[in-house]
Amino acid sequence: MLIEEKYFPQDKNYLLKSVQAFSKESLINDWLQQILISYNLQHNPMGLEDDFIIELKEKISFSKELLEDNYDILAAIYRHDHADNQLEIMWDGRSHMEAYDADWKEMYAQWVEKLSLIKDIQRPIVKFAVSEGGVNHTFLKQSIRRAILSHFDLRIRSQKLYRASA
Repeated sequence: MLIEEKYFPQDKNYLLKSVQAFSKESLINDWLQQILISYNLQHNPMGLEDDFIIELKEKISFSKELLEDNYDILAAIYRHDHADNQLEIMWDGRSHMEAYDADWKEMYAQWVEKLSLIKDIQRPIVKFAVSEGGVNHTFLKQSIRRAILSHFDLRIRSQKLYRASA
């Protein structure tokens, strides 16, 4: 994500953007692992290790490409919903960066757990992984993006976030 990228007019918390950009790689990997967990819960509740599950575990990292832009969308949604945290005083001795990092990762984990159960997010990731990236990734990325925005009741027009009801 570019630091200058703004998804809404008050998207000016550069410390939070930096924290989110720094954590991006590891949090995308966490999302992929959550997809595996959610897929197994829904489609393999007994936890059997058949050929497909083994293949999916080996190839899930191919889907990282689908989540990079969608991670940026989640990060922007978080900044939008938590825009009031810029000027808060840290009474516990942590720096703003440490507080932002902890708060962002906690919310991200909750969101990813819920989002990973949504079939319109889970299926494209599984499909892309198993095909080793051999399908139209642009369509799959957009499918995931639509599902995320729908989940949060948001829309994006000209790279700006809007509440769907607004």
